[in-house]
This record gives sequence, C-alpha cells and structure tokens, in this order.
Amino acid sequence: MPIHKTKAGYKLQINRKGIPRIRRTFPTLRAAEQFERDHLYKHMGIVDRGSAEVAASSRQPGQQEDDRSLLALLDIWWRYHGVNLSDGTRRKAILEAMFSRLGHKNARTFSPQQFLDYRYACMYTDSSPVMAKTFNNRHVYLAAMYRTLKKLKVIDYECPIADVELVKIHEKQLTFLSKGQVIDLFDNLKGCRNKSVWWIAQVCIRTGARWGEAESLKRKQIHNGRVTFEFTKSKKVRTVPLDPVFYADLIDFARLKNPEERIFKDGMMAFNRVVARTDLIFPRGQMTHILRHSFASYFIMNGGNILTLQNILGHADIKMTMRYAHLSPNYLNDAVALNPMAKLGL
Repeated sequence: MPIHKTKAGYKLQINRKGIPRIRRTFPTLRAAEQFERDHLYKHMGIVDRGSAEVAASSRQPGQQEDDRSLLALLDIWWRYHGVNLSDGTRRKAILEAMFSRLGHKNARTFSPQQFLDYRYACMYTDSSPVMAKTFNNRHVYLAAMYRTLKKLKVIDYECPIADVELVKIHEKQLTFLSKGQVIDLFDNLKGCRNKSVWWIAQVCIRTGARWGEAESLKRKQIHNGRVTFEFTKSKKVRTVPLDPVFYADLIDFARLKNPEERIFKDGMMAFNRVVARTDLIFPRGQMTHILRHSFASYFIMNGGNILTLQNILGHADIKMTMRYAHLSPNYLNDAVALNPMAKLGL
C-alpha cells in the first residue's frame, strides 16, 4: 500500500483482498498514514488496532510483504514501549523529526546507504550541522526502535543499520568551573529576579544533581540533612547529604511549601540568560551540566573515592564515572616512580 508524494500532496493506494479499494490524496504524510491505519482497522475485523498491525507484521512466507513506513513503526513503538521510558517523549520527537526529513521510507527496505546519506547531510552540508555525539544519539535511538519491535514480534526482520558504526568521537576532558568562576557565577545568579535559579544551581553544584532533578524537587524530598532525588535518569532513587548550614537555609526557603509541592520554579532559561550576561564561556552542550561536572571534578581532586562518586551521581556504569579519575591526586603516580629514567637515577 505505497504512499507516493505528488505535486498535489501524498497519494495513498490501498489494494488488498477483502478491503474496499482506496485511492486518495492527502495534504500531509501523517494524514495519509493515519487514514491508512484507520481504514485497515475498520475493515480487518480485529478488535485492537495494535493487534491488527502486529498480525500484519507476522506474515508467513507467501503472504503480503510488510510495507509499513518508519513513521508507522514509530507509532507502534511509542504505544508498546516508548511511552514507558523516562525520556520517551524526547526520543519520539527526535525520531519523528528524523523520519519526516527522510520522507516516506519503507521500514523494511530502508538501507544503510540511505541512512549514511542522511548522516552526511546532517553533519556536513546543513546550514547548522549537528555534532557527532548528537547524531550518534539519533543512530542509537533508531537502532533501539528496530530491536525493540523485533523482540516484541511486531517486525520479523533485523535492524537495517545494525552494521553501521557510530561516528568516532575524540575523547575530551570534561570542563569544570574554577573557584573564581564559581564565585562569579553565583554572584550574578543572586541578582536574578527568579530566586529559584540561585537555589537550583546551589543544589546542583553541592550534590552533583542534574538540573532537572534539582529543579523538580518537592518539599518532602529534603529531610534529615539530606536531599533525595526521584525520577532520575537511571530510574533509581538516590540520597545525598547537604552541608548543615545550607540545609537549614534551604529548609527556611521552603518553609511554606506542602510536602507534595515543588520548592522551585522553572529556572533553566533564566540561568542561561544570566550566564549570557557574564564573561563566562561554557562548552557547547554543558550550560547547566557544567555544575554537575564541577561537583564531580572537585570531589575527585579533593581525594574522594570513585565508587562513592558513582553512587552520588547515580551512574549505572562505572565507565561514566571513570571520566573523572584522572583528576585524582594519586592518579597513575607509578608513571613517575617506575619509568626507565627513574630506575636509572636520571
């Protein structure tokens, strides 16, 4: 049931035995695909639309080939899996934008060459090229969608880009704020009309929290000299102690809040505006995240344990935490004591 792009719009043709024949033109691709799904649901005699789609994907040899588009599979992935992910909405938006640009592509016949042409355009010919890490995220999300649907038996074929390697990225040292920059930043944040911004940034740099984790704190999450973060990226609850003086001040700031009430207002945009008015230059993509990097960097430089840091940051994989290991005062000191020149006394 191909959909063809014409000057008049997107032309849909449905020619399937036992179903009324359809030839119609729609203004958008989404409208054509939605009509296609609704028409099949209406005439296939299956109670659940998702079941109809799964049944269509489980064809035996000799049956009609699966010709669903990438967008059609994304719709199924969202209902069966994506809606339950902590970042599912964001992933869905990224994949939708990706598939819309690719045009109406058959998910089964989508080729590595088509994907690589898209990657080249995004990274090298677009007016605003995307970074390698950003595109690698898209790559991972697309491959994960195929793998999930194959596991759920929605499709019976492998991911077409399974053998395409991610773009190699040169590893860089994570940036952190100097002591002078920390003082300068928080002096400027104190003048922000949104008083929550200073407090959110303080929680981030004192606990290593992500901005969203600190921004969404409720009154019940600060207790007994500690702050507990919920709905984290790893989906695990973690608790971090606070400096007693700061804890008392935070309790006073939140004294009129109910247990289920948020302590702070949204503040990311205000934070960005404050930084833009200063001489501080943050690496691309690390605007608020530099607070988390700064906490982790100073923790290790001051002699903190790498496993303790893993628990504080909530990293599921120790490899993520090891990015800070080189900042340890004793990191690879044997290179000095055990090199050939040292052994020769030179």
